[in-house]
Amino acid sequence: EAVTGQPFATTCAECRFNAARGLAMEATHALPRVRDVVADRLDAVLLHPLFGLPLFFLIMFVLLQVIYAIGFPLQDAVSNLFTALDGWLRALAPLQALPPLLRSFLLDGLVAGVGVVVTFFPLLAVFFVLMSVMEGSGYIARAAFLMDRLMHALGLDGKAFINILLGYGCNVPAVMGTRILSSHHNRIVAMLLVPFSLCSARLQVFVFLSAILFAPSTAALVLFGLYAGSFLAVVLVGLVLKALRIGGRPEPFIMELPPYRVPLLRSVLLRAWQEIRAFLRRAATLILAGVVVVWLLTHVPADVPPGSARTLAGQLGQSLAFLFQPLGIHWQETVALMFGFIAKEIVIGSMAVIYGGGDLAGQIERLVTPLQGLSFMVFTLLYTPCVATVASIQAESHSWKVTALSVGQGLALAWLASFLVYQGGRLLGYA
Repeated sequence: EAVTGQPFATTCAECRFNAARGLAMEATHALPRVRDVVADRLDAVLLHPLFGLPLFFLIMFVLLQVIYAIGFPLQDAVSNLFTALDGWLRALAPLQALPPLLRSFLLDGLVAGVGVVVTFFPLLAVFFVLMSVMEGSGYIARAAFLMDRLMHALGLDGKAFINILLGYGCNVPAVMGTRILSSHHNRIVAMLLVPFSLCSARLQVFVFLSAILFAPSTAALVLFGLYAGSFLAVVLVGLVLKALRIGGRPEPFIMELPPYRVPLLRSVLLRAWQEIRAFLRRAATLILAGVVVVWLLTHVPADVPPGSARTLAGQLGQSLAFLFQPLGIHWQETVALMFGFIAKEIVIGSMAVIYGGGDLAGQIERLVTPLQGLSFMVFTLLYTPCVATVASIQAESHSWKVTALSVGQGLALAWLASFLVYQGGRLLGYA
């Protein structure tokens, strides 16, 4: 290193590439390479050591603004359609003739729970389409190189960021994808960081609540802040792990950058449809099962008012009130968070059933302040990942200690961050 002026690993990599290049030159005849001047100029700006990262965040912020500008009117249209459908169903004579408990199960449980999830489908569809455009353009792959230097500060490298980036779709394959890291130590650290990625299931919660509690331009800013908070959590936890000597060991990161291209419409729509189909499948299975269980908990015992604090759901939520009251989170949202441990997709459906009736948006507007909603979203962002992710961490790490650390650090950071947001907001007069 004293002779070459660069890390030993980099020198080794250069030697290997030089040897391979020499063999290739002897064995092959290369055609003259046409230099892509436009791509070189774009890379000079987008991959700039100083300006590249701020540009990445700026591009993502503009993208979210566009998503809300297009998605809000579509969401309102679908919401109005479901409101009309709910009113029509409640007026049907066959449903009126059903026993009250069964009628409540069908309308306040199944229809309200699944319906409210489907209402924010347009925003998610727009999000998936635009993100597919970003991926197809070749820019997302370059984000890994932008983050390589930062990952080195955490004791990792750009390959670890690829896993974290994958976690913004779903944490489960991202945890499984840590197998690409050659060091077992680095794999463990990456597993501990991936759950802080804002997955698509959490995105559903944030899209719905931000659309209700904030104006469109502010909602986009809130969502951007949650993405930034997710990234900040990865950095902070990584630095803490490194300080505790749990941090990883950086390795050379080599990746072929794809060319810039205009994405094909068919490819964009196909990629977006894959995400949308997965969402609809979850809505038809996991969310449906979740809202059924929540409905039962909000109607047992039978001799108390449904959805009241005296039901099993109310008793569960109130038993943890001492923990969540300082965060501005009501017992109803506490129960939704408990079911969110099974799958974050259930959170909104659970809230629809717990609050009862078809107008969940109106009830949240009346009962939850923007500050309380923001505190709830921050907690949802950071707390324990879904049970499938926890199971994946245990399976990949083969360690219950690592699994317990992942769950514990998420709960602790979520409570602390939510407390700071809510109490800090109250001090500033936003209660």
